[in-house]
Amino acid sequence: VVTPNGLNVKKFSAMHEFQNLHSTNKTRIQEFVRGHFYGHLDFSLDKTLFFFIAGRYEFSNKGADIFLESLSRLNYLLRVHRNDMTVVVFFIMPAKTNNFNVESLKGQAVRKQLWDTAHAVKEKFGKKLYESLLTGQIPDMNTILDRDDLTIMKSAIYATQRHSLPPVTTHNMLDDSADPILFNVRRIGLFNARNDRVKIIFHPEFLSSTSPLLPMDYEDFVRGCNLGVFPSYYEPWGYTP
Repeated sequence: VVTPNGLNVKKFSAMHEFQNLHSTNKTRIQEFVRGHFYGHLDFSLDKTLFFFIAGRYEFSNKGADIFLESLSRLNYLLRVHRNDMTVVVFFIMPAKTNNFNVESLKGQAVRKQLWDTAHAVKEKFGKKLYESLLTGQIPDMNTILDRDDLTIMKSAIYATQRHSLPPVTTHNMLDDSADPILFNVRRIGLFNARNDRVKIIFHPEFLSSTSPLLPMDYEDFVRGCNLGVFPSYYEPWGYTP
């Protein structure tokens, strides 16, 4: 008996539809990244690629070891050649945790606060602009924002100050010091520093649309990324993805 193994490529014939889905889900990932890297968002999301590896947490069998080594070299080459591209890499592998860490949750709260502030100011700005245009005048841009607006915006900007690097992992690990991914991240020195062109986000839990942190199902998340890397040691193409 010959059983099929792999992808049914006929499912992927409507390319325009999948391009639209990629764009929509990429936007959702970008929103998460904005929150995760608040205060250190000095890279352009328009020039950012999203890579991921996912599966059971088998550090060598799933190829996480060789993937980390290659990311270290990629980071070095991008820095040496002063390339302005950034690569954000997700490790989606379940490990023992005791919930999300505070810094990751705070990042999403800060992002939402900034979004709400921007929309509140925009509503007031829009109303003043509308009323000015009705009278046949171009508004004075120096006066269209009042002191309260500036105070609110300054307060929101102040909330984005942070004195620590964006976390490498989104959860509190039960055995942080012995975790293979975190151990090797420390060894190769990928700590999400400003001058790193490769950023690491270890999400030690399978994805779910009900998550308060990254509310996406796996299939949607995959559609939003640019590249999935599956350097599995023992499985043929098809099983792991």
